[in-house]
Amino acid sequence: MRSVKTGERAPNMLIEILKGGLLASVLSVALIVLYAFLLWKEILPVGSMPIVNAAIKVISAAAAALLAVRRCAKRRWLYGAAAGLLYAVLAFMVFSILSDTFVISIALLSDFGMGLLSGMLSAMAVQVLGK
Repeated sequence: MRSVKTGERAPNMLIEILKGGLLASVLSVALIVLYAFLLWKEILPVGSMPIVNAAIKVISAAAAALLAVRRCAKRRWLYGAAAGLLYAVLAFMVFSILSDTFVISIALLSDFGMGLLSGMLSAMAVQVLGK
């Protein structure tokens, strides 16, 4: 593990988690626009929507974690999980505003769990692979 060198300040992990969550939200919107384009050009069938939706959520939550823990020396799994969960919350808020609905359901809880788990596992993978 890397440690902070003398003279360097330790990163503020709250700021890093917020950056990761916001940048992952931007990535998520970009992937959704790309998927909408592929649907419009009829390259992908409409039946692929649930699978692609879940894949976009997992990829974005993992990206949030990777962005958040890139300067972290300790407890990457915890900060990665927090970044993935923050992404899931931000995605819920953005898409609730866009669709004019605010529904709390079991699906929402599973999205939060998926974001948490995806963020934690990707941060753990970075730790093990020795980034």
